[in-house]
Amino acid sequence: MNFPTIQLNEAVALKAGTGGGMFFDGNTEQLVKIGRAQYTTSSNTGSIGLEFDVFNAEGQKGYFTLWFMRQDGSFIDFSYGKLQSIMAVTGVTTLTPTPATISKYDYDAGKDVPTQMTVANELMNKYFTGLFINEFEVYQGEKKTKTQLFAAFNQKRQTLQEQKDQSAPQQIEIQKERMIEYSSKSEATADNTLRANGGQQGGFNNQQTGHSPNAGATYQRGPAPTQQNNSAPNNAPMNNQNSINPNNPASNGGGPVDDDIPFKPHFDGQF
Repeated sequence: MNFPTIQLNEAVALKAGTGGGMFFDGNTEQLVKIGRAQYTTSSNTGSIGLEFDVFNAEGQKGYFTLWFMRQDGSFIDFSYGKLQSIMAVTGVTTLTPTPATISKYDYDAGKDVPTQMTVANELMNKYFTGLFINEFEVYQGEKKTKTQLFAAFNQKRQTLQEQKDQSAPQQIEIQKERMIEYSSKSEATADNTLRANGGQQGGFNNQQTGHSPNAGATYQRGPAPTQQNNSAPNNAPMNNQNSINPNNPASNGGGPVDDDIPFKPHFDGQF
């Protein structure tokens, strides 16, 4: 047998060295598998949301929360629409809150531990293609980055309409351009806020914490949307906690403080 000569590929080596624990980059297209779709309630406003852990084929992770219902039972249109799009492209017609025990990162334990929770069982282990946007906000005088879901498509990169029409995927490329545009505007807004307030550039985010994925750095997310149907101009500072604009496609309404970040790698190896 002739054995091959193997050359060093640092990109592959870096991924392998993390055990699949790195977060995937924002402003990218990713085919992902849903590892967790957990119901959650905001302690600040009583809003109801779904927390998602998603994984790509390399085991890299993404995290986002869709706050889709206010305490009074009314839907938060922007996030509810995103949830509906995920259901549509994954072929799910009903979400049933189901008790389950799933591994989730525990900050105190410093590792994944079996955790009792309520999940949207029909979404578990489903696949979809997502566009994940880098959003920017100012937190404690520093610019922070977080990666959110911008748009969802099926595994063939089609919208629901393209899937129904059996047409080639086209909208995903248009949405990519919009995503980059909104991301740039988001960063410019954060930079302008910093300059106005004399803050600092840079800061940790939910992908690159400045530590290894298992270190004790945390990532903070803004509060869940208030029950009032407030809106703000598109150039309003993103860290204005009482003026969330539900019509801004670069915003999904925020969420409570994520005290279970950083997320230790959890991937079952079955992509």
